[in-house]
Amino acid sequence: MNYSMNYRNAHIIFTLCLLFAVGSMYAQNISKKDSTNKQNDTIAKTKILKEVVINSKRKVFETDKGKLIFNVQNSALTTGQTALDMLKKLPGVSLGQDEQISFRGSAGINIMVDGKMTYLSGNQLTNFLQGMSAEDINKIELITTPSAEFDAAGNAGIINIVPKRTLKKGYAVDLRSSVSKGKCWMTNQNISASMRTQKVNLYGSFDYNMPYSFMQGESGNTINNNGNVLQLNRENENDFKTKYYTWRFGTDWQFSPKHNIGVSYHGYLDDWLGEKYSTVKQLNASGNLLAYSNTENNLVEPYHYDAVNTNYKFDIDSMGKKITADANYTSYSNFSDGWMSTRNYTSNGSLLNQNVLKASQPGFVKIFSAKADADLPFKTFNLKTGLKYAEVTNDNQYRFDSLQAGNDVEIEEMSNHFKYKEHIAAAYLSGAKKFGKTSVEAGLRLEHTNANGYTVKQNISNKWQYGKLFPSLAVEQIINADNKVDFTLSRRINRPSYTELNPVRWYNDPYFYYSGNPNLVPELAWVYSLTYSLKSKYIFSATYNQGVNYIDRRLEMEGNGVTVKSMSDNFGKRHRFDFTTSVPFNLWKFWDIQLFTDLNYTSYPISLLSSEKRLSIWAVTTTLQQDFTLPKDFTLNLAAYFFTSELRGIYITKPTGFLNFGVKKSFFAKKFITQLSVSDICNTNRYQAISQSDIANYYYKDRPYSRVIGLSFKYHFGGELVKSSTKKTEEQERL
Repeated sequence: MNYSMNYRNAHIIFTLCLLFAVGSMYAQNISKKDSTNKQNDTIAKTKILKEVVINSKRKVFETDKGKLIFNVQNSALTTGQTALDMLKKLPGVSLGQDEQISFRGSAGINIMVDGKMTYLSGNQLTNFLQGMSAEDINKIELITTPSAEFDAAGNAGIINIVPKRTLKKGYAVDLRSSVSKGKCWMTNQNISASMRTQKVNLYGSFDYNMPYSFMQGESGNTINNNGNVLQLNRENENDFKTKYYTWRFGTDWQFSPKHNIGVSYHGYLDDWLGEKYSTVKQLNASGNLLAYSNTENNLVEPYHYDAVNTNYKFDIDSMGKKITADANYTSYSNFSDGWMSTRNYTSNGSLLNQNVLKASQPGFVKIFSAKADADLPFKTFNLKTGLKYAEVTNDNQYRFDSLQAGNDVEIEEMSNHFKYKEHIAAAYLSGAKKFGKTSVEAGLRLEHTNANGYTVKQNISNKWQYGKLFPSLAVEQIINADNKVDFTLSRRINRPSYTELNPVRWYNDPYFYYSGNPNLVPELAWVYSLTYSLKSKYIFSATYNQGVNYIDRRLEMEGNGVTVKSMSDNFGKRHRFDFTTSVPFNLWKFWDIQLFTDLNYTSYPISLLSSEKRLSIWAVTTTLQQDFTLPKDFTLNLAAYFFTSELRGIYITKPTGFLNFGVKKSFFAKKFITQLSVSDICNTNRYQAISQSDIANYYYKDRPYSRVIGLSFKYHFGGELVKSSTKKTEEQERL
């Protein structure tokens, strides 16, 4: 593996150097020609308008056609932070015990990068976002009711991460170096280069990122051991170390005035290492210690990701009519090996026995997708239509072994082979028209799904075949220059992710593990939203999400009531109301405040031992951003976040909050930028929850070490940098 990594790194670095060298020579040639042309133009022209510069300060939050936009590019809080850290700071976004991303109380959220689906979920999505530096992000868009042109997946909506990029001609190179300190030292190094001419655009980048996460916590539940009810109390410590190597390169060619083709490649690999330690104490009803165990769980999970995209655009006329086509191929590999050792002791510390469990769980996912879209604006209305086809295969053969007399012996009942195939065909049509001050956009999307999850040893085949219509409607009413109302609705679907379907096990200790559920069915929902904007800056909205077969985590007891199994399941009907406000204040010319609040109500049923009950809760999320514009190009930011209790599957979480600080300074005409930031200053962020089901009265109290101090330096030379356009699809979101 080291040889492969070194070979790839050398190849990428060589490619970047070659790109930069070619760009430099080409730019020098262009510069000479431009110099001659400028001399001729100076003689021929008497008046030349050289440049117009308009400086405007963008708001922290904005709305645009039903989207809530969080502007990241000018923030002083990005040093040492990843894309995952940025998402955790967004209104309505929260993370669960295993860092599962939830938006407005639901895991049914799709993540896009530059308008294309990432097709990752669960731990794979977490790893992907941790490998993306926050300093490369321009803005993040929250789309609660996407139109028909978007994939129908994602009941809670879509989060679109838009990278920084500009499109001026010439060549450019960005060098960035940052170092940060949390529990351990971390670093992020990046080089990006590009060259843009009249017809050709070349770009490439290489990024080395070393995020580090550390978490301590405690958890517990009761078990039934040989007819005796015992209390299990755990003390947990998770230590995750990862080195990410990410590279992107591609080209766009405007081979005629109306035709453009592009090819891009995005690859990354990491050497994800996880070390988990837990001490589990068994107590009787009186609280007396009966026995305890120490577990060390070592995980080695290197990920390999390769994605190739080809795209074509035909500009039909000057009115904006165009046809686009995209083809994507993605290969994703996860080589996972684990070794878990448990030592069991009596109450007085005498060693009873030692158990060793070995796991090999390699997984391979391949995705192919192709789509074609037509955007046809006319004088009085606008039409959009498109077709898409996607094919996914997932293969995961996993084996568990126990150590017996020095030999590995396969555990047949835990080992298996899971195969999954999925085909999705889609077509959509939407139209938009303006009637005076009223704008209407209506669309209809048809998606047909054919999927089969096959568990080899049990010869169990779970098949889904269905066709669904997904209508959408958006109405914008401009009352006057200061008042606007938007109404949107759409039907959405949340297909189970591949990891949620896969019955493989992921152990924390012998008494608790995560597993997939091959019997999951898709979740469907209707989403309605009404938004009122005052003076284009005061925003008030109400959203209602009504879903069936709601998907989230539940618990069940296994092994005669000794082991807790956590798995995704369908919960029935779910109702979610959100009332959000976004209000800016300008106290002085140098001091801006942005207040965002989300008051919400959630309700859905959960299972009990003998019946069923409906959970419901009111919750509030508050974000307060303060920006200070100081003399000599200093920018200061102070942000506070607070979350009350909310529902997450069978859990009710406990309130939490944190405070971030950052300062930014530019030098040499903004060519050199330094940034210092401190996240979670008081180290108060917590993940705590307690089960509301008597099937397993489980609780957890996790304390992530999220206080990180970071310092970064960025230097830019040449023209304006062209960032690569990430081409992703909806299927990758569910890896």
